[in-house]
Amino acid sequence: MSPQLHSTDPDRLSRDALFSMLRNERRREVIIYLRDREEPVDLRELSEHIAAIENDCSPDEVTYKQRKRVQTALYQMHLPKLADRDIVAYDRRAGRVELADGADDCLAYLDAVSEPNPVSWWRRYLVVAAAVAVPVGLAAVGVTPFAAVPGLGYAVVASAAFVTVSVAQALDER
Repeated sequence: MSPQLHSTDPDRLSRDALFSMLRNERRREVIIYLRDREEPVDLRELSEHIAAIENDCSPDEVTYKQRKRVQTALYQMHLPKLADRDIVAYDRRAGRVELADGADDCLAYLDAVSEPNPVSWWRRYLVVAAAVAVPVGLAAVGVTPFAAVPGLGYAVVASAAFVTVSVAQALDER
């Protein structure tokens, strides 16, 4: 499902409203956490999860104060905003939260920008550059057998290596 830029459905969020909802990291984390749950979750569990992310620790290590700070913000501001836009269904009395039908639009954008293992292409280019520079350097100082290879040979190998990595990157980013 690809996100549409202009919605013809009056019940769907406009692109600006959607981006406004996704602008806040806590709201994004709420949507991502709920996406992986089939049942409604308790506000305390959700707050603990987000507090753990914000404090770079496990949910078991989250202090009462850290959890309460996140829970208060979710309860007073973020969940009501998400509920008003039909992104989450939020039962304030029971303290239960789950994704609503409007979350599909958000998920399309969140899935597009969240890649679990991004490729560090700069590292690959650096490896190719080092793999070419070492034999060229050894040839320059006259080390056998590197000195026997003509400069054109090294140029062809270097060009082929960089073209290969560039093509791999282009295919990966498609």
